[in-house]
Amino acid sequence: MLIPADLWQRLAREEALLRRAFPTATIDAEALVLTLIDHRLPPGWSHGRTEVLIPIPANYPAGQPDNVCARPDLTLTSGALPGNNQGVRTHAGRPWLQLSYHVDPADWRPRLEPEAGSNLADYLAGALSRFEEVS
Repeated sequence: MLIPADLWQRLAREEALLRRAFPTATIDAEALVLTLIDHRLPPGWSHGRTEVLIPIPANYPAGQPDNVCARPDLTLTSGALPGNNQGVRTHAGRPWLQLSYHVDPADWRPRLEPEAGSNLADYLAGALSRFEEVS
């Protein structure tokens, strides 16, 4: 996928901001994904840790991210799949369990300067709260 120069530059600026909040997070601008490795999960999940992925829309930042993904074998400790999941999807050439997580469009307010408005670090912080909902 050919990434427009302005999106490439935006993602480079946001990666620095993202890494301050989440040192193990990276952005793959070619695959349009954000990944966070080794995220600790609360009790109630089948694993104590997971890698997390956020797909980045091609029209970012005007288009807001949608959903959060985890390792494909993640279940609740009961063995059931978590509620509001979309099943296993492929992102960046790998399978991921995709979970619902959405920001109200009225709350997504990106600005020219990533620090001044909605950004990937903010989205990731909110999306990680999805793992606190063990159901």
